Amino acid sequence: MKRLLFLFSFFIICNSFSQNQQKADTIGADIFGALYTLKNNTLFKKVDDTTIDYQNLALGDVTTVDIINSREIVIFYLDYNAVVILDNQLNLITQIQFAQTILFVNKGIVNNLWRYNDSKNILELYDYKSRTITSTSQIITDFEPVKMESNFNSVKLIGVDKTLMFDQYLNITETVIHQKND
Repeated sequence: MKRLLFLFSFFIICNSFSQNQQKADTIGADIFGALYTLKNNTLFKKVDDTTIDYQNLALGDVTTVDIINSREIVIFYLDYNAVVILDNQLNLITQIQFAQTILFVNKGIVNNLWRYNDSKNILELYDYKSRTITSTSQIITDFEPVKMESNFNSVKLIGVDKTLMFDQYLNITETVIHQKND
């Protein structure tokens, strides 16, 4: 009986320990071969045998990390409606707190961010140096966004029922209706 109780206690302790060990999420690699991972809301950058990290506990959970430009890494914190932009050594370039409700933020062309403004239901190109909106889409109606993907010249808003593709001027270039599986 003591042996069974010992094994049961050992199992519970091991199980608790393994649940506290959060697995790192791989973000990806940049064009220079650096590997980026996210663990416990800490961004890690590994180059050869060197690892550096960035963490901002005051902003809560990291929602997304965009490494399309490794010299301007964009970290979005949905809970605090904030963006942090880091240089290639994970030093802070700037931190932005948005007044409107922003659902998605990705890196755009130089000094710009693509952002989906949920308060206004529009896509915006935001210049983070001048803190101004340089371009906006038309109001997007009958659309429930779930994800945003982008590069420097275009944006794809993926919704529940359809995907909207925009050019660098935020004009809709294509609408793809999702097939429903019955």
